Amino acid sequence: MVFILSATILVATHFPYSFSQNETQYVFVKKWGVEGTGDGQFLRPHDLDFDPTDKLLFAVDRDGNRVQVFDKDGNFINKIGSFGDKPGQFHVPYGIDIDVEGNLWIADRANHRIQKFDKDGNFIMTFGEKGAGPGQFDNPRHVRVDKDLKHVYVADSKNNRIQIFDINGKYLGEVGKLGSNPGEFQLPVTVEIDSKGNFYVNERVGSRVQKFDPDWKPILSWGSYGPGDTQFCHMEHIALDKYDNVYVTDPQSDLGCSHVPSVKKFDSNGHFITKWGSYGKGDGQFRDPEHLAIDQEGNVYVSDRKNDRINKFSPVEVDSKVK
Repeated sequence: MVFILSATILVATHFPYSFSQNETQYVFVKKWGVEGTGDGQFLRPHDLDFDPTDKLLFAVDRDGNRVQVFDKDGNFINKIGSFGDKPGQFHVPYGIDIDVEGNLWIADRANHRIQKFDKDGNFIMTFGEKGAGPGQFDNPRHVRVDKDLKHVYVADSKNNRIQIFDINGKYLGEVGKLGSNPGEFQLPVTVEIDSKGNFYVNERVGSRVQKFDPDWKPILSWGSYGPGDTQFCHMEHIALDKYDNVYVTDPQSDLGCSHVPSVKKFDSNGHFITKWGSYGKGDGQFRDPEHLAIDQEGNVYVSDRKNDRINKFSPVEVDSKVK
């Protein structure tokens, strides 16, 4: 079944206002990781996700072709995978999702497939191959499993679509094609699901986030190319917290966009809330923030690809007057 999209989409707008409120800011807590292939070291860390207990952080070590497991303090616990194209091996692993049972789903980008592992890292199954047909992939970058364990959603990036599978990897349908209209994509990178079953997809080339209802009808979008608070220079990844706020990593662009690498936070309707980050190697700075995950306490963990580390930030409330 292929989903046909036809709808009027809203674009998030922002109006001036002024009132006193508690504003959430994010402060640096700690970092871990250096360049290398040892335990706790990274070669271009990418996607992050927590297990259902909210105690273990799984980090995709992209060029290390493995997944590493840490506690919230950055202590190394385990590692999964090696380089190759056999079951359980990786070639440029990119995105990760951990389902409600603790199973790991990995977008194995250069192998053009999705792999599933149990919570201990034992291989379970794989599906997909290179191509543009149903169930085939071209550089898949992210995978997301719904909370009912019924559907698997894959950001099939270079085919500019989201593919939908059942929990056993059977192809069910797809959403999108190349374009800039509502429901179309220009290099979709991430697919996320909020507490109401709405979908969010961000586009690297399209420089926007699109929101869809549970039936994949477009609701709204926000973003454009540029350095502003609601713009993106090189948007990489999105993640949602338990309140359905949307966090976006926006690394520096090599295309001439004057921009400081940052994490930007929006509400579920695309209204800008805050941002943080600066360029460098110091505490709380980024050289290339790639992916992120938010724990149940609201702490934000950001993988910094060029610094080969993970940064942890915690929210603090401050009094402010917003205009």
